[in-house]
Amino acid sequence: MKKALIVAAIAAATSSASAQFVSGSSLNGVELGLSAGYASGLSGGAFVHVPNVAGPVGLRASVDYVRPSDALRDDVDVGAGTGLTLGTFGSFKGRGQATESGSQTMLGLDGTYSLGEIAPGVDATAYAGGRYGRFSATETYAGSNANSQTTTTNAFGIGAGAMVSYALAGNISLFGDLGLDHYFPSTLSNGTDAGTYAPGEAGYNDVRSRFAFPGTVVKAKIGVKLSY
Repeated sequence: MKKALIVAAIAAATSSASAQFVSGSSLNGVELGLSAGYASGLSGGAFVHVPNVAGPVGLRASVDYVRPSDALRDDVDVGAGTGLTLGTFGSFKGRGQATESGSQTMLGLDGTYSLGEIAPGVDATAYAGGRYGRFSATETYAGSNANSQTTTTNAFGIGAGAMVSYALAGNISLFGDLGLDHYFPSTLSNGTDAGTYAPGEAGYNDVRSRFAFPGTVVKAKIGVKLSY
């Protein structure tokens, strides 16, 4: 009887310890957020944030998409980098001879640090980490696809910022996000060997000056997030 009681006590203690370990190591409070605002143009974005990976330190993965109004700079010559003077892109647009479109997709992976509650119902989180951006710009002349060219670049960068949240009801919060990202020079390509320019290569700076690809990006966004 005594032996059975000892075995039962050990089993109960083991069960209790296991339950406490699982409860203590689970990642509670995962946040899903949607935002809109400005990030090198009007943007929309989303993120997943795990705030308590190690005490106040967390991890956030984010994506932002921008459809810029200007993909090419109007005041730069179309022939920049080629040795030809053809006129500015703006002059072609002004005569109805050219159109432009572009897209910017920016991914971020940040470490976060909870600053705690800074006012009743208001908390703040700082973040910093790496960035990856894929940027494209398409220029079309005389309304013909045969006279259309798309130039792309894949750039890496770094960024930092802060997010302030206000609890609305239950697990829903309103947040504001203010940050600064910087993307480093990267290879430009229009899909041909002759149209590929790497940083430091002759003509790179002239060709790069034609495109409104982000270098330093100021981000100001608002949104809502759900906590689980």
